[in-house]
Amino acid sequence: MPRWVVVLGIGCLLGPDMLAAQQTRNERLAAAQRAYEEFDTDQALTLLRAALNPAEGPQDSAWARGVELLGQILLEAGDTLQARVWFRWAFRTAPTIPIDTVNFLADVVQAMRGARAAVTASPGDLVSRTTWQWAAPGAPPGQGRLQLTAPRMTAPVNALVPGAGVVQSGQTVALAAATYEIQTAAEGYLTTQLTREVLPGVTTVLEFNLSPLSAGVLASNVRAAAFARLVPLTVRRFPSDSTCATGALVGGAGLVLTSYTAIRGAERVGAVVGSRRFGEEIRVLAWDVARNLAVLQVPVGGADSLPLASQVGPGQFVWALGFPNCQTPLDTRARAGATVEPALELADSVRDAERLGPLINSDGQLVGIVTAARAGAPPAAVQAVLDAARRQVSAREKLTVAQVALRENHAYGSMAISADVTGVTARITTLETWQWPQLAWSGPLPRTFTGPMGRYQLDVQFPGQESRRLQFTIRAGATERFPVATRALAAEEPQVGVAPPRRGKKFPWPIALIGAGGLGAAAFLLFGGGGGTDTGGMTVLLPSH
Repeated sequence: MPRWVVVLGIGCLLGPDMLAAQQTRNERLAAAQRAYEEFDTDQALTLLRAALNPAEGPQDSAWARGVELLGQILLEAGDTLQARVWFRWAFRTAPTIPIDTVNFLADVVQAMRGARAAVTASPGDLVSRTTWQWAAPGAPPGQGRLQLTAPRMTAPVNALVPGAGVVQSGQTVALAAATYEIQTAAEGYLTTQLTREVLPGVTTVLEFNLSPLSAGVLASNVRAAAFARLVPLTVRRFPSDSTCATGALVGGAGLVLTSYTAIRGAERVGAVVGSRRFGEEIRVLAWDVARNLAVLQVPVGGADSLPLASQVGPGQFVWALGFPNCQTPLDTRARAGATVEPALELADSVRDAERLGPLINSDGQLVGIVTAARAGAPPAAVQAVLDAARRQVSAREKLTVAQVALRENHAYGSMAISADVTGVTARITTLETWQWPQLAWSGPLPRTFTGPMGRYQLDVQFPGQESRRLQFTIRAGATERFPVATRALAAEEPQVGVAPPRRGKKFPWPIALIGAGGLGAAAFLLFGGGGGTDTGGMTVLLPSH
């Protein structure tokens, strides 16, 4: 079969010391290429395995192409499992290495992409260090060795390793070349988990420095100081009663950080800072729908604020704080998951997530904002929205939560849906891009559906008839009725007397309120809803069978 020629480039913009250190490695890579082209694959494999030692030079594009060439030789020989192990190891060692899609076989490129997708951070990454001894004395062919150490810990580490059982720090075991999920524990320390590859002919050395049990405890003084900087929020959306949410004083100037979900669609919001209550004075300085963050401003000066952490690591303990009932403080411990950017994954589910707010570390520093039961906005996203808010502190015109709701088409209205016969069921789904899937509903009629403005799809099922698909439109700040009545027609399609709105550009300031929903939106904006109006009955004409 023809050989694919691969050019293993050598960087030339290097200092003398680094260039000298790379010469041996790059010479091996070039020699491996020549051996491959001359069909001496055994020699090529020997040279490549030596050249890929991370101690031989940086993990640059030449090193990455060496990994691909090694994998190509293994794949051509039918050793798919070992090729994938090398690929996963390479991406765990250097996550940003490029994939050469031009000079290698399609199977190699596909395997490299699969390896890159499979490699994720582990909670144990934060408390371990991985090195390699580029030899594995005593290991059978196709196997490597795994060595555990814990030189800075006062108790031995016990690791549960698939295929080897429990391995204690100070021990070395031979293992088949593969990817292993390793569980570790030590008396007086927090348990953790990490994923690593064992390479054939290589000793993988794991050095552990586990976190003491005290790291999983939030000190009482830290907790008290953090809650003193939180802001209970009461949020009202048309036409329902108020709900509770939580913000945090961050960055001075009366800035209150919370999730966008906390204020999404709100017509009014209240806040308590210390013993002072605020309502009409509250303004929104910045918000990010995609990252689920918002920054409010309350007219307080000199209020103490939460310090912002620079980063959060996989496996790190964090505490979600808040006031689920607007008064009683609650803290819930969780661990940061394997992914911390661009979204903060939580390994543990957080109770009452929609009513909580800040995530802090054991030092009381803000590491994020709760955005879902197992997700949060990380420090980088928080910093970005705070920077945007600071630029608006001195702005002459600042928006209320109701104005933000209208700008994003998130202002609420309601539709009372009924049928003229019993036993009718319905399903409501969203049609607009600004609506969210969780608004979907199904069940028996009658039903008063509440949600953000815009069109919705209504599938109605009458007893003994086929399902009918209709549409209705919710207007901001309006309560309307949608009575679905059956009446025999010869051959007409269902008719709905509500025209769908069109979403154009964001509302300019001042906001123009025109069109069919203008009066309701105006009432929402100026008076906070005002209870809405009924628009009369609506008959849907359904053909008979």
